[in-house]
Amino acid sequence: MTTMRTSPIARSPTSAVRPVPKSPSGPYVSVIGKAIAVLDALLEAGGELPLAELSRRLSMSRTTVYRLLMTLDRHGFVERTERGGYALGLHLFMLGSAVHERIALARLATPHLEAVADAFRVSAYLSVRDGDLALCVARIDRGGVQLAAYRTGETLSLHLGAGPLVLLAGLPDDEVDRILAKPLERPATATVASPASLRASVAAVRASGVAWADGDLEVGVVAVGAPVHDPTARTIAAVSAAGLAQQLTASRRDALADAVWHAAQAIGEDLTASAGPLPPAVP
Repeated sequence: MTTMRTSPIARSPTSAVRPVPKSPSGPYVSVIGKAIAVLDALLEAGGELPLAELSRRLSMSRTTVYRLLMTLDRHGFVERTERGGYALGLHLFMLGSAVHERIALARLATPHLEAVADAFRVSAYLSVRDGDLALCVARIDRGGVQLAAYRTGETLSLHLGAGPLVLLAGLPDDEVDRILAKPLERPATATVASPASLRASVAAVRASGVAWADGDLEVGVVAVGAPVHDPTARTIAAVSAAGLAQQLTASRRDALADAVWHAAQAIGEDLTASAGPLPPAVP
């Protein structure tokens, strides 16, 4: 890509139903399961519960429930009330708000992803940062071949793929250095896993406004991504598109990059108009 782009900058409790737990199919940490049971009991209560009542409802000893509550309280998942009971804490609200915002962002972005996917017969993605990973929150497939990697709900390291690389480039330099200092996986022979090369890629993304990935996840697959910005220029998501290299000529790749960049810009503008900026990524 030779075209330079500038960043698109300025733009009372109800009864609860406990989710049905999944059938165990792998490792299971019982103490975490007990902690979740405590949270579920408080959720169903729709308010606060004393220690004795929690112990009765959960068929656990008071000592066990007390230890769970003390740990959950330390991390803000529960809080002690003025009457001596326990209620759900603020940290759960923050996590729930982040999930709600991501769902809203995916819904808002879907028409733009569909437009890119329909026009170029590719797969289009929306990614957000989840700690040191990229999380796919929306994916639209329109190509003749559905790509295996990075389905909705799956994560990738931030050095893999075009969308994750966009998210990496949106971080401060010290965060980039910290992430690149960790062991970097190489799922394909073409995967770039050299910190020096990735820093050069980050600089290129910041300069051009787009990121390219060629065969770093699947052989013969090319992807391009662009950042979704909030009004403060913070990168809050990434739009990307991937297709078979043999179907994407040089001119078609330029056109796809333009479409992805404009889709990212439109999503940022729509988000600002509808709900304002997203909260920070979950660390």
